[in-house]
Amino acid sequence: MLSRSLLILLLSTSLALAGALPVWQKLEGCQLVKNKWNDGDSFHVKTPDGEEFIYRLYFVDTPETDSRFPARVADQAADMGITPDQALKLGKKATEFTTKTLGSGPFTIWTCGQKALGSSKLQRWYGMIETKDGWLDQLLVKNGLARIHGKRITVPDGRTSREYLDDLGRLEKN
Repeated sequence: MLSRSLLILLLSTSLALAGALPVWQKLEGCQLVKNKWNDGDSFHVKTPDGEEFIYRLYFVDTPETDSRFPARVADQAADMGITPDQALKLGKKATEFTTKTLGSGPFTIWTCGQKALGSSKLQRWYGMIETKDGWLDQLLVKNGLARIHGKRITVPDGRTSREYLDDLGRLEKN
């Protein structure tokens, strides 16, 4: 028998292939799973029915936490106007922020079942994370911990990517 979470992801992926995206699915009561590969914008999550997935945030990119990907670190640093060493330190702060934010209680995942790239054997999906303090991507940008970058989509409240990016840009400037 398929779990509810897996069934939702399969249904969303089928709808995406049929051209009906975005069809947002809401998974409430999710919890962060501690994992050494979690970072500020990609992390392991357990759904209420016990399934574990990796989610990657839409719209933002937090710096890497180690130098395994020097070209990526250099790109992130250049885009943020900082040195690669500063980018790595900022990546660690972003990871700590996300761990604290998601670890403070249950949160909601909004997903359309779009697959995200990654090297884990566990499937990685794009999503937007709603916490008791607001949307995680917005919190990261507001706190200077992420650059506006990455996969875009019409958001759950119906705003277009452009409208949402404009809102993120205003948060970045404040």
